[in-house]
Amino acid sequence: MSKYRCVFMSCVAASFLGSSVAVWAQGAEEAWGDGALARSMFGDDFEQSSGVRIKGVAQIGWSHNDASDAGWSPNDGHTNYPVVGANDEGFQLNGIQLTAERSLKSNILPRITPLPGPKPEEFSWGFTAELIYGRNGLMAGMYGFDQQWAINRPGNEDAAKAATSHQNYLAASQAYLQFYMPVLDGLAVTVGRFGSGVGYEIPPATRPSPNFFYTHTYALVSQPDQVAGVLVSANVFRNNYGLLAAELGVVNGRQNWQDNNAQKSALGALRWRSPDMRTWVDYSFMSGDEQNDLDHDIQMPVSRILSDTGLRRDHHSLLVRHHFDERWMLAVEGLSGKERGNADHSIDLITGQPFSGAHYRGANATLRYKSSKFVEYGVRVERFEDPDGFALLPTTTVAGSYNAVTVGANLNLHPHLVVRPEIRYDWQSDNDGVRAYGGGRAEHQTTFSIDALIYF
Repeated sequence: MSKYRCVFMSCVAASFLGSSVAVWAQGAEEAWGDGALARSMFGDDFEQSSGVRIKGVAQIGWSHNDASDAGWSPNDGHTNYPVVGANDEGFQLNGIQLTAERSLKSNILPRITPLPGPKPEEFSWGFTAELIYGRNGLMAGMYGFDQQWAINRPGNEDAAKAATSHQNYLAASQAYLQFYMPVLDGLAVTVGRFGSGVGYEIPPATRPSPNFFYTHTYALVSQPDQVAGVLVSANVFRNNYGLLAAELGVVNGRQNWQDNNAQKSALGALRWRSPDMRTWVDYSFMSGDEQNDLDHDIQMPVSRILSDTGLRRDHHSLLVRHHFDERWMLAVEGLSGKERGNADHSIDLITGQPFSGAHYRGANATLRYKSSKFVEYGVRVERFEDPDGFALLPTTTVAGSYNAVTVGANLNLHPHLVVRPEIRYDWQSDNDGVRAYGGGRAEHQTTFSIDALIYF
């Protein structure tokens, strides 16, 4: 069966299933199931009296591609690479995530958005603490912290062995405090370990989030994920021209609890919202030295360059998102990045060659259609150009351009359950015949995946 016929039949099947779900789900309760386990253990009034919410989500999935069939065994692990999200073929425990949080009472959500409405005039504080166990824990680990935990061996020492054994990892993916102060038009400070807020997609399987699909973009692999430091978020204006918030922070670097060099990194964003909150425009960035100094531990694969001079890495993202109405939504992101090099004083630890610098850029767009309260469809297209084979480590080091089309659905079967089937087609270009899929055997790949998000 051709891949085009597979795509067509999958879309028809998803449409039929979605219609059935919409009819069945009409009788389901409307409230989401997040926090149900904690309410059953501590009582319905625990959250209201303490201000603390405890919630969890389990993500399990299944995936298959047509590239590893050529000879790369699915048992090897990470056989969907460089596609991420559903890293392995077959069944996988992506993660069991437990979160305890106390929300701020503010008119700004740090790393997310400014909010309309009156400015709170009282000081407020909150916190978030997360633990995640599963395959996703590998990417969530941070150097100098949970990446070194004994439970994560041998994976934190022998990546190949851990992939073959499909090892699960434990990580404290976020742990931070937040403070709101009624100064200017509303200001918040975030301190600790937190998601960078740079780019469109975010790693955790939270709800709501921009992660409509099971698999992720190449953009997510290239952008900074977890950081440790301080971030200040402030409203610039909220008037008839819309809402504008600015953010600026100082952090240790990418996935870095302990500096691998002597310099900090800067993190920031400008976030504009239309007065009706239907149009969002976000510019976000991170900039700072990301090389491994000669007298510090090597932090691979996040920092693959060894140098005795500072080598700054910049990443920039521009996102435009618009809700046409209650059913249609479009999000478009453009991004670019580069790391400076010094061939006389630096070595690429992957190639073993002097490093003279690298750059990358990409664009992705997601169109979503909500046919009912219980069923939503989406299509995503992406092109990611990595001519130096630098930005997509650890998923691949093959230079060239990566292209992808993904079609999928979100089926809200129950307040505690969301199922996301998808079909995705990826292909390379500008790669000089070097193959990235199927363990280096194929230049294109069709991936069939489905996951379930179980909220408790």
